[in-house]
Amino acid sequence: MVSLDTNVVLRFLLDDIPEQTKIATDIIESNRVYVTDVVVVESIYVMEKVMRLTRQDITMLVTNFLGFSNVVHNPYFLEDVIQFYEHNSMLSIVDCYAAAEAKAYENELVTFDKALAKHGGKQVRNLLV
Repeated sequence: MVSLDTNVVLRFLLDDIPEQTKIATDIIESNRVYVTDVVVVESIYVMEKVMRLTRQDITMLVTNFLGFSNVVHNPYFLEDVIQFYEHNSMLSIVDCYAAAEAKAYENELVTFDKALAKHGGKQVRNLLV
């Protein structure tokens, strides 16, 4: 199995640097590949903050990519993170991940971030209240 770095995933998804896109596509299409949660989150962050794609476009690209039969990822709560991100424009992908992970593990997530406390779910507690 081949593990993918963020820049390989981004070239594949964005098709923005033709020579690198071709290499990334060849690797991804001809191998069983693994993508970590960190790589997915970083890819989403870059597509939103640097490439200025909409959350709906990002969600579609990432969901389709993770759905390829040869792409292996941690299925435990990554799909929940992506769905939470798509529907919570007040939170960053990192905040969505932290909130979804806390919920999955039945943890309380404590924060000073007012937006995260307000929109992250009942498992998030604002320490300033």
